[in-house]
Amino acid sequence: MDFPVFINKFVIGFKPIQRTTFWFWFRLVNHSNWRMDDNIRYWDFWNSLNQGILDMNYKWAFEAYWGKGAKPEIMYVSQEAYDKLQEMIENPSPPSPALTELLNRKAPWEQ
Repeated sequence: MDFPVFINKFVIGFKPIQRTTFWFWFRLVNHSNWRMDDNIRYWDFWNSLNQGILDMNYKWAFEAYWGKGAKPEIMYVSQEAYDKLQEMIENPSPPSPALTELLNRKAPWEQ
């Protein structure tokens, strides 16, 4: 389905229906390669690369989920447990023989 440019820009830019179910479905069904003015997808692309929007909105998202004024839970770890965790990260245990065998098998298209 490919509407003329003016209809496409009108529907996408029409404020009362933005971010409604119809608006998202219209964009999904009618996305064309010629439409380079879609700033929402442009910013979604760049923000998905660096996830900056998630860092900026983390406090708001946390409060939206847990309630206004909620504080994150603080966890205390003993020095021994922290050192053991760091050691496990630096020296991981070797994978099981079954996993090694599975990863070394040829792919079906290589046989």
